[in-house]
Amino acid sequence: MLLALHGLGSDSSALREYLAGAVPAGVRIFAPDLRAHGADGRLGEPEDFALEAMAADVTSALIQVGDGSPVSIVGVSLGAALATIIARSGTLPLDRVAIVRPAFTHQPLPPNLAVFPLIGRLLGEHSPQRALAHLRASGAWRSIAHESLAHARYLETQVTQPQAAERRIRLTEIPRNALALPLDPRIPAPTVVLASPRDPVHPLHVAQAWADELGTRMLVSPARDDGEDAMMRWFQQQLGNFLTGIR
Repeated sequence: MLLALHGLGSDSSALREYLAGAVPAGVRIFAPDLRAHGADGRLGEPEDFALEAMAADVTSALIQVGDGSPVSIVGVSLGAALATIIARSGTLPLDRVAIVRPAFTHQPLPPNLAVFPLIGRLLGEHSPQRALAHLRASGAWRSIAHESLAHARYLETQVTQPQAAERRIRLTEIPRNALALPLDPRIPAPTVVLASPRDPVHPLHVAQAWADELGTRMLVSPARDDGEDAMMRWFQQQLGNFLTGIR
């Protein structure tokens, strides 16, 4: 079985692009919407958005639908953090783990994630239209746009998507998490880190730190600003290569 975990402010449909043509025939895919994302309407308290709590939610849901066979995990951004927690927990038998565009660090609210609580605050204070205008005028958005206009435009969807204001707690609370460092940081299964250049929210130095900590290789895609299609084809090819042979 393949567990596919999406990023902050996204939903399970985003994994279709990454996994298109990459998953061997016959492999079951479990791609849940995380709390307050997609079709999951749960909100809750700040503690419900702790990484460990969200990972426990996913693990419980997977156990209900799984058959006890080894699980492979593909996690993107927030999903990468959850994938690591789940893989390190020893709760599930593992096959392999792909860490895609990691963003979280051992520091709460690292600089690369600081824009998300800003968006959450703006959504609480203004209409979506006004919140978007304030976001574009902010130093945080301008700094991201200076490095990558494509990623800055993607961040705008955090304001304009349906129920953005109602679900803003996810943007204010999740980035405040620090990824706990266990005594043994390695994942007990083959692991790869896939990263992108010129990605201010998922910087290469963060991905390299993950690869060093996990003791695994890091592969780097074409930049999103040089063509979204080319970047996604690269991820599909690399994930296809990595997932060959999973059950």
